[in-house]
Amino acid sequence: MRQSKRGSAGLAKVLNGIGIACMAVLILTALPLTLPRLLGYEIYGITTGSMEPELPRGSAVYVKQAQPGEIRPGDRITFVMGTDTDLVTTHRVVEIDEENQQFITKGDANASADVQPVKFSRLVGKVVLGVPMLGTVSLYLHSSGGMAVCAGIFILVLLLWGIAAKMKLKES
Repeated sequence: MRQSKRGSAGLAKVLNGIGIACMAVLILTALPLTLPRLLGYEIYGITTGSMEPELPRGSAVYVKQAQPGEIRPGDRITFVMGTDTDLVTTHRVVEIDEENQQFITKGDANASADVQPVKFSRLVGKVVLGVPMLGTVSLYLHSSGGMAVCAGIFILVLLLWGIAAKMKLKES
């Protein structure tokens, strides 16, 4: 009888450990997509190759709100594409036109500057960090499939912990 109690205690520890590992993966995946928002950063995904190689397609950029006067040529900025859309773009500032209050921008991979200057009023902020592939992860996690996977992992963890707890109670 003692042998089976030790065996179930070991299995309970293994199940508990698997649950902890799964929960750690969920938390560590969500942390870089949530914590920066609490610190005032917006996170956007790079969906085109215009900023390659520094910001490849699928990267995430952390953007801190900035005033136009804080922006310098060479800075990467995120801006609203137009007055009738919420879509944003991230490009590098190549020139600042103070007189007309606009930035001249260019994608790093593009041969020439953007045709349309960016009015100061469309500035979202300055890119402070880019993380390759994190934008793709974020898109997946925000999809219905990604949410289902996260919910499934969470339910699995609860089941594993519940089974481990029952095994521990039986040995007491």
